[in-house]
Amino acid sequence: MFTTGDDPAARMRHELHTPLTSILAYTRLLRDDLPPDGPADGPACLDAIDRNALRLERYVDSVVLPLAATGAPSPRDGSTDLVPVLRDAVDLARRVAVASAVSVHADVPDSAPVAVDEMICRHLVGQLVLWLAIAAPARAHVEITLRRDPHPSIEARIVPMGELTAAPQRRSIDDPPKSADLQVARAVASLCGGDVRLDETSFRLTLPASVLAPSQR
Repeated sequence: MFTTGDDPAARMRHELHTPLTSILAYTRLLRDDLPPDGPADGPACLDAIDRNALRLERYVDSVVLPLAATGAPSPRDGSTDLVPVLRDAVDLARRVAVASAVSVHADVPDSAPVAVDEMICRHLVGQLVLWLAIAAPARAHVEITLRRDPHPSIEARIVPMGELTAAPQRRSIDDPPKSADLQVARAVASLCGGDVRLDETSFRLTLPASVLAPSQR
């Protein structure tokens, strides 16, 4: 998909938009045919499908395709600090994980600047943290550490209940989760000059560092 055809970016746009267009068209057909005595949550389910498909369509157009066309990110002036990005992602994950009593904790430095657009950072970090919080079993703990040296990286893992002091286990990443969203996250991180390594219970996101301007004395 990335290399075939005369115009790889156009080819990629076609390959990504075709299934999204089909999904949106089919949900609208289903909406027209909903029986009056059908399931009460039927319209809400179709609304959720529509929202997610439209969100992914906007992300494809605004992030994935521009990165694929240029082969490099187009960061805004300055840099993005991963600290507030991670804190926002953790806040959302905590709200989602309340029902299963999963706790989420992040250990962060004062700042961790990266040379990546803020919107891309928020998508990558939010997607990965939320995935891990949802994947965690009831009453487990999600442990997250943000490091800025030697490269800005976020390491996160699920710790089962009763094992909060256990040493981290080295797990194989030869067979990572097959979620389509996680595969997109890996591809986008790579296009940004970073890397995502993950297994069923952990991930490590590395992004290129941005050099801070020297402070004025």
